[in-house]
Amino acid sequence: MIWPLEQSVLCPVLVGRAPALATLERLVERAWADQGTTAILAGEAGIGKSRLVAEMTGRARRRHMTVLQGQCFEPYRSIPYAPLLDLLRMVPASRDAHELAPILAPLANDLLPVVP
Repeated sequence: MIWPLEQSVLCPVLVGRAPALATLERLVERAWADQGTTAILAGEAGIGKSRLVAEMTGRARRRHMTVLQGQCFEPYRSIPYAPLLDLLRMVPASRDAHELAPILAPLANDLLPVVP
């Protein structure tokens, strides 16, 4: 059988993640109610973190929510705030500059010291 490279090979069924899904679903509900929140997933490679995030990202986007996601890889473990910096690099790609200014301006004093 030949698999087209453009096609996803993710299993459509998420197995054994009911407690984690329930917790993340509660966080999505809080965010939906303007009670912003952050979730950090950590664990060994291959245990399904990315799949879990993909599931919750899909659920949030179906509600028309904006999802920001940062990642931290082994080579960057010594870089302070690596996941935050990764997340902030994605923001300009997701919005136009005129949309970003009012969002980021109130955070400038906090972000400038940590963003290279």
